[in-house]
Amino acid sequence: MIDEGSVVHEVVLAAPPAEVYEMFVDPRQLVRWIGISADLEPQLGGRFRFEVMPGQFCEGEYVELDPPTRVVVTWGWTDPSMGLPPGSSRVEVELRPDGNGTRLRLVHHQLPGDLRLLHDDGWTQFLGRLEATLAGELPGDYPTGDPAARLAELKENRER
Repeated sequence: MIDEGSVVHEVVLAAPPAEVYEMFVDPRQLVRWIGISADLEPQLGGRFRFEVMPGQFCEGEYVELDPPTRVVVTWGWTDPSMGLPPGSSRVEVELRPDGNGTRLRLVHHQLPGDLRLLHDDGWTQFLGRLEATLAGELPGDYPTGDPAARLAELKENRER
């Protein structure tokens, strides 16, 4: 179920579902498109933690794993100023064959208030990097900057 506290993204990727699935469970693959380091334990209740920016960590746990079609993790930030503690939101990733590739549908639930803006923007950027990586292209520059500052910028642009 999609509620107003969710963001939804769909993209078709140039890789089979099993390869895309690995991008969410193998730390070496995850950091090719999101994060600068990762500590993953892809098992039910296992740790899902990666460093998005220096000193900024997203953290949660794996709550569903159905290779190669579904990954669900809880999600939050270790920085209390982000207002989304580790494990307080949920990211569902569904992978379906689409021609020679994969249709990825990502739904990030339980995002309060303006944090939807930040995560919608972030998923747009990082799924673009995933798409490029799986197409054999360079993913481009890694997004930098403080997430709180990016949120302020997004809110300002929305109000214009």
